[in-house]
Amino acid sequence: MDFNYFMPVKVISGKDCVKKNSDVFSHFGKKCLIITGKNSARISGALDDVISCLNEQNTEYGIYDKISQNPLLSSCAEAGELCKETGAEFIVAIGGGSVLDAAKAAAIFATNDFDKISDIYKKEYACAPLPLILIGTTAGTGSEVSPTAVITVDETRLKKSISGEDCYAKISFCDPKYTYNIPRAITVSTALDAFAHALEGFFSRKHSTTTDTFAKLALPAEWKALKMLSEGKELSEEERDDLYYASVYSGMVLAIGTVYPHGLGYALTEQFGVPHGQACAVFDMHLLEWSEKYACERADEFFTLLGASCDEVLAVMNKLIDIDESVKFSKEEIDEIISRFGDDNPKFKNVYGNFTPKVAKKLFSGLFGE
Repeated sequence: MDFNYFMPVKVISGKDCVKKNSDVFSHFGKKCLIITGKNSARISGALDDVISCLNEQNTEYGIYDKISQNPLLSSCAEAGELCKETGAEFIVAIGGGSVLDAAKAAAIFATNDFDKISDIYKKEYACAPLPLILIGTTAGTGSEVSPTAVITVDETRLKKSISGEDCYAKISFCDPKYTYNIPRAITVSTALDAFAHALEGFFSRKHSTTTDTFAKLALPAEWKALKMLSEGKELSEEERDDLYYASVYSGMVLAIGTVYPHGLGYALTEQFGVPHGQACAVFDMHLLEWSEKYACERADEFFTLLGASCDEVLAVMNKLIDIDESVKFSKEEIDEIISRFGDDNPKFKNVYGNFTPKVAKKLFSGLFGE
């Protein structure tokens, strides 16, 4: 099987990997900006570890902590401007996927000027982004090792991706202990997101021996965690370690992109604030049934890997998905959502079988039509 694969991130993992490798920060300059949200960087202990390392290396730092869930493009631009004002030579981002994605956009804004901030989506700029060091605090997004940032456009409130080789981090510190204090609801949603990345990559036409290797490393641990969570059990530290590393492996699958559950799921988050992992999972249930019909051998391999039947997997996911009954869309709204995709959209065409906008509209209407 022919394949191409590119993942240039240097991953440094393990307990206390940040403090054990404090000299890494000095390789990128003497001034940096730390980008975070309001809570997770502090609660996890990651922010304290980073500040300790920066002080040890005599590196000046500022903190931008205004990144929210589903980060706004304006916040990314503001963080980029702060880099310019303070002379930051690199960025350290600490948080979940929203923070890590926002930092990728901020790194571009930090070195480039645009007539309108939305021009960043044209991917036409002269200067390379600032170097990025990413530190994840959730077990889900895989943004630590992916080349993509999903940012919300202020005016439209629609999610839109920035992606490319220059969006990769230079360094990703992967310490699972930073995930130990995540609330249950976030644990569930991010675990569903990690599962979605590996699942969608596994059933993508673009899969390769490389992405299959990462998916097969990730899926059993993610499935074990989802089963336990569906039974109301708490994850031990060891199980959280396994889940976090699985989410990183799933992030490595993201090099080939996601398929239609991610694309359709964005609408639930944009309009109703449904957590991203939950929004993807409801469509991933359909992808599993679809793949049983149109990718039989892949489906058999998938369920054998999990040691579960399709019905068992769907039952666990159904227990964990918690989307309010008020999440409904009018016919006109559904038409607008589906119009974002064409027959050649990779999120549709990379699925086995003939998944078309007509099929997507029927699926979406059946789940969330008024």
